[in-house]
Amino acid sequence: MNTLTGAITEYDNYGFHAATPTHAGNATGLYAFGGDLDVAQPIVAEAVTGETLWGDSRKKFLDMVYFSIPDGEGRGELIVQGAGEAEYRYPFPFRPSGQSRAKPGKGIRENYLAFGFSNPDGDDFTLDRVEVLVAQSRTRRV
Repeated sequence: MNTLTGAITEYDNYGFHAATPTHAGNATGLYAFGGDLDVAQPIVAEAVTGETLWGDSRKKFLDMVYFSIPDGEGRGELIVQGAGEAEYRYPFPFRPSGQSRAKPGKGIRENYLAFGFSNPDGDDFTLDRVEVLVAQSRTRRV
């Protein structure tokens, strides 16, 4: 856990007890981070915001999500998490302009939402910004 920002880093393939930006360790040894593969497998990453109430208590409709990915090639995946276990994933291509977009499904009606990005094929990327266009219901609260 980053004590300054509260961000958490998790590694699924190893039982690391401690990690720094360049190394991690567990009972079997110290490991250096680097390279494009994780034990001959592409490195798949996910970044998800915390679930929060967007605006007021009225239900939200998702219009579009924009990603600033200046050096990405391949494809990404929009992650939308709602209340409880609800999770929706939408693939989208990285665009050469550095600005990519993903259109969420029309059936999402939630008050509390979390948004994220994944590189399901392990493609290299730098994620600079996520912009979510949210429209709200005029009257619906439940």
